[in-house]
Amino acid sequence: MTEKSSTRDKIVAAGRKAMLEQGYEGTGLGPLLASVSVPKGSFYHFFGSKQEFAGAVLAAYSMQYRQQRQELFADAALGPLARIERHLVQVERDSVADAGVPGCLYGVLSQAAPSLGEELRAQLEGAFAAWEQDLAALIGEAQRAGEVDDALDPVEMAAHIVDSYEGAVIRARAGAGPAAFARFRKFALATLRGRSGAAGPAGA
Repeated sequence: MTEKSSTRDKIVAAGRKAMLEQGYEGTGLGPLLASVSVPKGSFYHFFGSKQEFAGAVLAAYSMQYRQQRQELFADAALGPLARIERHLVQVERDSVADAGVPGCLYGVLSQAAPSLGEELRAQLEGAFAAWEQDLAALIGEAQRAGEVDDALDPVEMAAHIVDSYEGAVIRARAGAGPAAFARFRKFALATLRGRSGAAGPAGA
């Protein structure tokens, strides 16, 4: 890794943590750069604006979690519903992995969406769409295996799970903590099982 790429990566990592803790609008470039001992001139060497910087942070974040998600979803040692359940557990862990409070960068940037440029909003929508696409494919696999209610629309159900997760993050951040995620998993899995007859835990 070159010194330039190392400096850029350091700034992106600091931005990820700051945005998850303080939000997009609350993230000041001065304090952020001071926290990693990088001069302001170096920031503008890599990024033309704060929005361009947020786009780089989002790209790194979404690439990491899509790779993690796809590896889990391809794990044939688990049944498809068990993979979905494992994913719901994993996203809860991910929400507290980068900062001192529960957070999701997609949700953080969504809250600032009215002030974001068209390019960054499109990038954010693409990140949500990729998550829903991956999840919908796994829901369809679970339906074919008889583990998930075949009356459900996989695309709509995937969007519902993503929407519910973002709501759980907000409630957890507001003080509900792990209980918000427990409710999210309980009702997401119950809805998936529906009338398919798949009762009991999905497995581990």
